[in-house]
Amino acid sequence: MSVLSNELIQETNRYIDEHRETFSELGQRFFDEFGYDTGTNRIKTQIRNLQQITCSATRFADIEDFVKNQMGKEKMGKQAPWKALGHEVLRQLGQLRAQSEKFEADTDSQMALRLRLARGWVRTVVSEYLYQVACAQMGETT
Repeated sequence: MSVLSNELIQETNRYIDEHRETFSELGQRFFDEFGYDTGTNRIKTQIRNLQQITCSATRFADIEDFVKNQMGKEKMGKQAPWKALGHEVLRQLGQLRAQSEKFEADTDSQMALRLRLARGWVRTVVSEYLYQVACAQMGETT
């Protein structure tokens, strides 16, 4: 993997900060769709799986493929949460891909930029989801 310059790191950080609200809204939607296990106060493994694949992926496409795979699964005839969220997740990932192409970087750095953007994105999404879980557990609304 390519080492990113301090300038590119700053640009990715700035992009993530500027789009934090949009990413947080997706985290709220994840909470609305997935909720959490109120009996055990455990969060849904699907959220952690998204975080895990994003943080461990060596290719950006692996993240997109994970989402597509989850969208294709049935949930006992019901509207599966991934089907409700998948298009928005893929749209936001597409925006991250497009943003990485705007940075002046070589091909290897482009791959590193996409993964850095995706990891910042998923931290924001999951953080908001977990915040909503905590508020629900405390009986608060946001």
